[in-house]
Amino acid sequence: MATASVGQGSALFVWATTDGRFCSGAAAADGGSTVSTCTSSPGDTAFSSHPKLIQLVTIGAIGTSQNLVIGADRETVQSVTCNGSPVPFRRLVGVLDSRRALYAFDLPGQTGGSVTATVIRAHATATEHVNLLWERHDGSPTCR
Repeated sequence: MATASVGQGSALFVWATTDGRFCSGAAAADGGSTVSTCTSSPGDTAFSSHPKLIQLVTIGAIGTSQNLVIGADRETVQSVTCNGSPVPFRRLVGVLDSRRALYAFDLPGQTGGSVTATVIRAHATATEHVNLLWERHDGSPTCR
């Protein structure tokens, strides 16, 4: 199990079952609520035969944060940006098998649009976009 995010009053965790299914769960620090879910089968998050980012978890707490976990198949995430500004991210270890690297990052509130991930593939740099939970909202931050 890996801790993907710890925010004001809650945390997001990810893990794999012994049969290879991907799971995620969120818990409130006060014990008020917990939510967990697992894929139906290991094939639901199958490893890609070509370089690819896979969005695995997106959880949003309206007005406070948006927490994301992505998987990188056959590539390594070098940076994540929103409108050219760096978004801090971290690599999660010990979840799934060693072929897929998992990365987590957080954004404020109802940030909309998509972030840009710069990745390294076979000694070359490429960019990919990760859609966020919300579309663009009036008065809320938006990544393009």
